[in-house]
Amino acid sequence: MTRKLLFSLVAFVLAVFPADAQTTGPQRGFKAGYVATLSSGEVVPEQMDNFKSLAKRIAAAVAEEPGTLVFEFSVHPDGKTVDLLEMYQNAEAFVAHVKHMRAEFGQEVNPRKPGKIVVFGSPNAEMKEILARRDPVYESYIDGFMR
Repeated sequence: MTRKLLFSLVAFVLAVFPADAQTTGPQRGFKAGYVATLSSGEVVPEQMDNFKSLAKRIAAAVAEEPGTLVFEFSVHPDGKTVDLLEMYQNAEAFVAHVKHMRAEFGQEVNPRKPGKIVVFGSPNAEMKEILARRDPVYESYIDGFMR
């Protein structure tokens, strides 16, 4: 009787909770070493078309980087403040991205004047050195998840 009840209870639990909810998948997000930046900059309105053209070319080049997970430009309602959201698998992928961008676009004039930058995750020393001239704000992780 007890054995039959235990078997029924186990069968019920397995039926109610799908297998993927019972096992933990690979860890993602900042817990797994991801790093992200959110940066703002200004583009004078008469340069916005040039900036959008450059942004398309940059995004196409960045799409080839295996460690880059997110790379998105957006413009504020003021028509001149442009944000860039970036996320990388780790700080090494960020460093590789910067080296790639310098090699690919280093001599081009970027109409977006750099503004503030916020850093999420755990940047390594090389990433911090690259960002130092921008006077970044480093956020401290509390908790969360990423699907």
